[in-house]
Amino acid sequence: MATEAHGDSAAHAAQSAEQKLELPSFLDFTGLDMHHQYFGFTLHEWLPVIMSGIVGLVLVSFSLYATRRMEKIPRGSQAFIELVVEGLYDFISGTLGKNTAKYFPFFGTLFIYIITMNLWGLIPLMHSPTNQINTTLSMAIVVFVLYNFEGIRKKGWGYFKHFFEPLFLAPLMFPLHVIGEFVRPMSLSIRLFGNLTGEDLTIALLVMMTPFIFGLIPVPIHLVMVLMALLFSTIQATIFTLLSAVYLSLALDEDEH
Repeated sequence: MATEAHGDSAAHAAQSAEQKLELPSFLDFTGLDMHHQYFGFTLHEWLPVIMSGIVGLVLVSFSLYATRRMEKIPRGSQAFIELVVEGLYDFISGTLGKNTAKYFPFFGTLFIYIITMNLWGLIPLMHSPTNQINTTLSMAIVVFVLYNFEGIRKKGWGYFKHFFEPLFLAPLMFPLHVIGEFVRPMSLSIRLFGNLTGEDLTIALLVMMTPFIFGLIPVPIHLVMVLMALLFSTIQATIFTLLSAVYLSLALDEDEH
């Protein structure tokens, strides 16, 4: 019995150690057991997937609402959507050039999805899905598959020529180029994950340190970090999208760079 109790306490301690400091989500107030497993994962582990799905539904719903009655002279939500689309198109065209029109739907969606997920954690009882490595890595893998597939589709076997350049150093350069290719999605995902995790941990700590006047009125000392998070979240979404577009541009026009 003592051994079983010691084993249970050790397992509980290990489970507690694995949990990082974070603010509660709306699921914590539903009465559901966050540690109960559904399809092999706890509800706590499903939280990033749930949040990602909610963000997707919100974006799709807003897009349908804003474009339900298109007008030649846009106003309201349609004007906002067109302003965002035009700004993103100009931004991405600086990297993709003549290929912008073809790939803009992907990169425009990628940027909006990432920045919304980054900012989602600033809403009370919500979490940023991008503070989990699984979320950021999944998007980086999609980008990795896209630019390699498009490079092979356009150039055929000639796409792999740059892996052996310069030719006289091919035995040395080939493994370096291969490693560099696989480092790209890792760097994309770790950069975004690390920054969002740092932001969320800092905000959670500051919220827990919030003092109260007379035990009733909170002093939100975390608001400064929230303002910084607005800036950093935008920067990280921009970097992720920009580097993804650069990788595709290099894959399509290797000889021009």
